[in-house]
Amino acid sequence: MQALFTYTFLTRGWPVWARYLCATLVVLIVLVLRMGLSAYLPAFPFLLFFVAIILNAVLFDRGSGFYTVALSALLADYFFLEPVGSLWIQDHRAMLGLILYLLIGFTTAGIIEALHTTAHSLTRANKQLAANEQEKDLLLREAGHRMKNDLMMLEALVRLQERAVQDPSARSALASTADRIHVLSRVHDRLRLGQGTNAVINVADFIAELCDDLKAALADLRPVTVTVRAERHLLPQERSVPVGLIINELLTNSLKYAFPGDRSGTIIVSFSREGDSFRVSVADDGVGLPPVSRPGSASGLGARLIRSMAAQLGGSVVIEKEGDTTGTTVTVRFPVEP
Repeated sequence: MQALFTYTFLTRGWPVWARYLCATLVVLIVLVLRMGLSAYLPAFPFLLFFVAIILNAVLFDRGSGFYTVALSALLADYFFLEPVGSLWIQDHRAMLGLILYLLIGFTTAGIIEALHTTAHSLTRANKQLAANEQEKDLLLREAGHRMKNDLMMLEALVRLQERAVQDPSARSALASTADRIHVLSRVHDRLRLGQGTNAVINVADFIAELCDDLKAALADLRPVTVTVRAERHLLPQERSVPVGLIINELLTNSLKYAFPGDRSGTIIVSFSREGDSFRVSVADDGVGLPPVSRPGSASGLGARLIRSMAAQLGGSVVIEKEGDTTGTTVTVRFPVEP
């Protein structure tokens, strides 16, 4: 119904004389049709004229509808009510029928006009909502783009500062800080809109690119293989950041400490859904993480960051396997629904 009123918007913009001329033609066509059906509708002189009222009220406006009611009443009186060929009405029952036709006709034209006004208002409101949603989308993308550029600039400044300092511990701290900023930059790089206006991240692509970056930065030409086994899930932006920081810390620790020298090995980074929980794990077959770097230890900025991010997700950190020769597997589980 709303689409019907929307499509008639052009005809309602016609000049007044064109609208009333067309309304007159419709009434005359219905009159000819009614005269042709006189043998079948002898007791219903006004019935077919309701078609003209509805059609003209929909195509044009309320004035055209009222005009159709008045014109059709005169024509029906002249051609079908006794005495035929005169506007005088002898039968009081026919007079009552004419009055009822006028009341129902004017009411019908008014209702149709009200429906048209409502449909037109709804159409304008829907267009405005669509425009607002598009504007929000553009603003969100622009904000994400600017945030990404700011983070990249900040990362570059931190790395420049890292190269400028001589103290090894300070350089290591600055390198770790730059890596964490890079994670945030990757989140904004993978940002897109999900249902509605919720910002979501495709976890599989995000983790794969993050691992590629870390391997290129830390593994160089060492014979270390990083395998990513990440299922495709959409996570809100506020949950993707902790996941990225957790993987950054665990994979960085494995690349730095699990394979000393030219030792070869494999690191498996996985993300999957198990029932009502997500499971993030980083497993290596190296010599094992130093105690200070393990998430279960009491000290170490990386360990505290991992525990903090897991708590933010409402999850927990578990070291599933550890030892001097068997490598280390660290798993973080957190609920699907926050």
